[in-house]
Amino acid sequence: MVNNPLRVNIALMLERERAKRGLSHMHMAELFRTADGEKLAYRTYIQTVRQKNNVTLTTLQIMANGLQVSVAGLLAGRKKVPEWAHRLDENAIRKRLARIIDFERQRRTLHRYEMAELIGVAEATFTKLQRASGNISVDTIAAIAKALKLGPVTFLFSEKIPPTADLAVFDKVEK
Repeated sequence: MVNNPLRVNIALMLERERAKRGLSHMHMAELFRTADGEKLAYRTYIQTVRQKNNVTLTTLQIMANGLQVSVAGLLAGRKKVPEWAHRLDENAIRKRLARIIDFERQRRTLHRYEMAELIGVAEATFTKLQRASGNISVDTIAAIAKALKLGPVTFLFSEKIPPTADLAVFDKVEK
């Protein structure tokens, strides 16, 4: 098993929600459907609960939608996050991660290739992270946080980087 606090938080949150709703694992998995109405695989759900799945932000968004909770809530588990963080969808979190990486790169006065090396990703992956594209996994988020010597939840939802740009994008989508 990978040592990733985000996997632990997600698994705990899924189990807490399942217990609160009094559902079997099978019925819990049935809550998770894509926008097109396709069900998330039962195996994906079970592997996520067992912390054996490197779940992506897209999958977390599907789970959050099914449970009517926030992606931030799934990532944080029992940790408290600012209220604005609960309004972030998967795309806003990708954009936020890109801003955090760029902020840290500039703060440390590193070139892009040096930052990619520091966080342990290929330059092509770093470019995707900077552009807020691709389906980022929780293991990648945790690895970035670890490389930057920051907590994965606290660095994602830190007040150090204001939420305004993330929420402005999200609020436009909702209206």
